Amino acid sequence: MNKKPKTKDLTVAIFCAASYAALVFFLAPISFLQIQLRVANALIGLVPIMGMPAVYGLTIGIFIGNIFSPLGPIDLLSPFPSFIGLLILHRLRKRGVLLGLVLYSLIVSAWVAFMLATVFGLPYVITFVYVFVGVATATAGLGFLLYKAVSSTGFRKLLEGER
Repeated sequence: MNKKPKTKDLTVAIFCAASYAALVFFLAPISFLQIQLRVANALIGLVPIMGMPAVYGLTIGIFIGNIFSPLGPIDLLSPFPSFIGLLILHRLRKRGVLLGLVLYSLIVSAWVAFMLATVFGLPYVITFVYVFVGVATATAGLGFLLYKAVSSTGFRKLLEGER
């Protein structure tokens, strides 16, 4: 049976993609390279609430945002490890949101450190540590705060009531 996407799901995906890409674009100076604080990653805290539409939307937003990357075309591969991390977070949403956000941060940091080591010849382990601090601050720190803030509102119940 061919299931049509619900308007709400499509709206969530578009909102996540557009918001993520816009934040990366407007905050580009702090969104890339070894020392980065990608504020857009705070939106990843919405995945446990908004579900798979947020996973798809954020993956698309990551692709669009990375079009502007100073690393070049290699950064257009970043949606793949990000998607894996987002799926893990979605799976862990009922067991441990913070754990899922930290695992996402580890996966993405490993990938970004690999790219930076490959493109610029930076030492992998040191680069990983620098990247992880920034990614974890935005994702596990700001993302968890956003998750808690949205969870405490009626917005979460509205979304869950229709799923």
